[in-house]
Amino acid sequence: MKLRSFIRFAALAILALCLTAEQVRAGEPASIRMAHLQIKQDQLPAFTASVKEEMEAALRVEPGVIAIYAPADTNNPAQMVFFEMYADENAYQIHRDTPHFQKYFRTTKDMITGRVLLELVPVELRDRYNTPADYADATKDAQVSSIRIAHLQIREDHLFAFMDAVKEEMEAALRVEPGVIAIYAAADTNDPTKMTFFEMYVDEASYQAHRDTPHFQKYFHITRDMITDRILLEAVPVELRDKRNTPSGR
Repeated sequence: MKLRSFIRFAALAILALCLTAEQVRAGEPASIRMAHLQIKQDQLPAFTASVKEEMEAALRVEPGVIAIYAPADTNNPAQMVFFEMYADENAYQIHRDTPHFQKYFRTTKDMITGRVLLELVPVELRDRYNTPADYADATKDAQVSSIRIAHLQIREDHLFAFMDAVKEEMEAALRVEPGVIAIYAAADTNDPTKMTFFEMYVDEASYQAHRDTPHFQKYFHITRDMITDRILLEAVPVELRDKRNTPSGR
């Protein structure tokens, strides 16, 4: 087996073991889907209304849907992103067969002019609800107004070191920064060197403050030569649904 193939196989195996040991715990996602959609400008209000209806129903009635977050590009609201977390792959397939998803699909299929779909597995999922904090009111709900999305290509021979640095930085950020709501790190199902980050902040100032922290600066200096390519997106919330903000109808 070639070294490159072996590294990818080993990384996927380690991720699978992590899922078995951690993500399978009650309420923890084990399957993630991400979609970048281009919406017709004149159809954007109708598309947004359909999205909100479908997301509310999904979180209200589907036990396997953990969260669906839908932001839009700060400079182009017709470019929307969906970051969806499911209990497992079966939950995602069930979701696609539900009446509310099928209604959304039929309603919006002609409103979308382009799509990029990603199938991901969790690497590290940190938010203020699963990470003990060193500050008061850590579990108090906070409004998200700033979102960052990053797609990174990691050097294969540095993948494990990169993951270690990421996990250390994320734990510190959620533990000490009141302005950081969540940082979710996931890897492409078939190629763990393709990493995706979905980050939610109270506001833009919180994001800028995060970049100046010692733990982020440590992560930046350790990993800057491990990253061979990056795509960064600045976004604002359109609809953010999860089990904490949507009452269950079950």
